[in-house]
Amino acid sequence: MDEKLAQLIEGLNRDLNAELNTIIRYIRHASVLKGLAGHEVRELLQKEVADEVKHAMYLADKIVALGGVPKIQPQVPAEVFDWRGVLEDSLKFELEAIAGYKERAAQAEAVGDIGLKATLEMFAEDETRHKEEIERLLGGPAF
Repeated sequence: MDEKLAQLIEGLNRDLNAELNTIIRYIRHASVLKGLAGHEVRELLQKEVADEVKHAMYLADKIVALGGVPKIQPQVPAEVFDWRGVLEDSLKFELEAIAGYKERAAQAEAVGDIGLKATLEMFAEDETRHKEEIERLLGGPAF
C-alpha cells in the first residue's frame, strides 16, 4: 500500500475513533445534566449525536473502501456533571475534530480522492457549526 494512502487510512481511523468517542461522551454528558441550563445543553448534545453517527458510518465505510480496516478504540469520557463543564469538555473535542478533518482533507487531496476531500471539508464545517453553538451557550467565542 502506498505510504500516503496508509497515512490517510491511519488518520481516518483516528477521526473515526474521535467521532465514536464523541457519541459516547455526548450520550453520557446528556444523561447527567439537570436544571434549566442543563436542559438546553442536553437538547444540543442529543441533536448532535445524529451528525456524529453519520460521520462515523461514513468514515468506517471509507476506511474499508480504501483497503483498510476500521480500528475501534473507545475511551471512557470524563465525569463532568455541570452544564458549563460539559460544554467546555465538548468544545475542546470539537476544536480537535475541526483540525483533524482539515488535515485529513489535505491528505485526501494528496492521494487524489477529491470526493473524500470534499466530504471531510463538509465534516469540518459541521464541527465548526457545533463549536459555534457550544460557544454561544458558553457566552461567546473562545479566542
